[in-house]
Amino acid sequence: MTYRTPNYAKLWCAQVFSSAADGVWLIALPLLVLELTGSKILVGVISFIELVPLTFGVLAGPLIDLFRKKSILYLCNTGRAVIMILLAVLSANDLLTVWIAGVCAFCLSLQSMLFAPAKVAIIPLLVRKQHLDQATSLINTSDLIGLIVGKLISGIMIAAVPFGLLFAINGTAFFISAVLITFIRISEQPGEKSSGAEDLKAGYRMLKGNTAWLTSVGYFFVVNLVIAGFISVMGPILAVERFQQNYSVWFAVMYSMFQAGMLLGNLAVFFKWNTKRLNRLYPRTLTAAGLLIMLLFFPLHGFECIIFLVLGIIISYIDVQTVLYFQKTVPAAYFGRVFALIFSIVKMGEPLSAAVYTGLLLLMNADYVYAAVGLTLIVVFAILSVRQGSQRNTEKQADQSV
Repeated sequence: MTYRTPNYAKLWCAQVFSSAADGVWLIALPLLVLELTGSKILVGVISFIELVPLTFGVLAGPLIDLFRKKSILYLCNTGRAVIMILLAVLSANDLLTVWIAGVCAFCLSLQSMLFAPAKVAIIPLLVRKQHLDQATSLINTSDLIGLIVGKLISGIMIAAVPFGLLFAINGTAFFISAVLITFIRISEQPGEKSSGAEDLKAGYRMLKGNTAWLTSVGYFFVVNLVIAGFISVMGPILAVERFQQNYSVWFAVMYSMFQAGMLLGNLAVFFKWNTKRLNRLYPRTLTAAGLLIMLLFFPLHGFECIIFLVLGIIISYIDVQTVLYFQKTVPAAYFGRVFALIFSIVKMGEPLSAAVYTGLLLLMNADYVYAAVGLTLIVVFAILSVRQGSQRNTEKQADQSV
């Protein structure tokens, strides 16, 4: 296929190494904090710190437009390689503390947040327009697969080698990715300064005046609020409490199953399993998510992995369907402004989610957190779903009477 140019192949290989390395540290750092402190609360704090940079996503667009995209990709991976080597040295010499791990998690997440959009933005410079869909789809799919593989590798290696050696190997993967990026040959000029604040204000005015858009953003925010902290905070705790001996492997498997679910959710949309009724999709899927989370109150003897898989499908399917809805309803001239605002709002739910789950752990043990969150979701969104059904019946009866 003609989109498989040498430069595109170098980008693809670079992001495979980068995605796998991301998967490794996303598993390793929470488990490292748990090993260093034994504190479930500190795992939540580190997860919160790790998710905070996602709220800076609105600033990523102007930065990527202002600087050379290849330079951003190179600096992000070089920076992450340096951080991983620093963690390896500190860990090997028993100098690593939970707060140093927190700072490193923040910096790693910040660079990952910049790397992802820069990677997507550079693709049009490497392939022809008619092959852009294929090239982007291949990058996104291999990104998810890289994360899955990296997380599985991390879980297995944590059980077999010291954290210091794992971090050193991971730093090498980031370095290889940075080297591959240097071999990409493109003609690229830095862009002009972006009017990011003005774009956000224009997006806010448009969003404020559309009730349907606000409803979709609200549901999308709730999805991230429920799922993000559940995976990052409750995931490692669930693995340690249910699978004491091989908890690192089980956490890696559960996290990988969640990523696999996200991949399946994307494939569902790829095969045109779409919906035009988002107002029905949101409460029904959130009710189902509540039921799945509540089931974790009970010992499931390994079937917890299936729950993580289905949760991944749910969040991915809602994510893609919401994006498609806004792509079809927002005027093209305002798309960037509205989307920048939407994702800024939605991403704020992720660190808030980590904070909420950490707060719940201060009040009750993990099993009761699953029950409380699950039951709340079931009650709230089942009621909303029933109310929607009643409104539709009332509207049908009114139409028939006319």
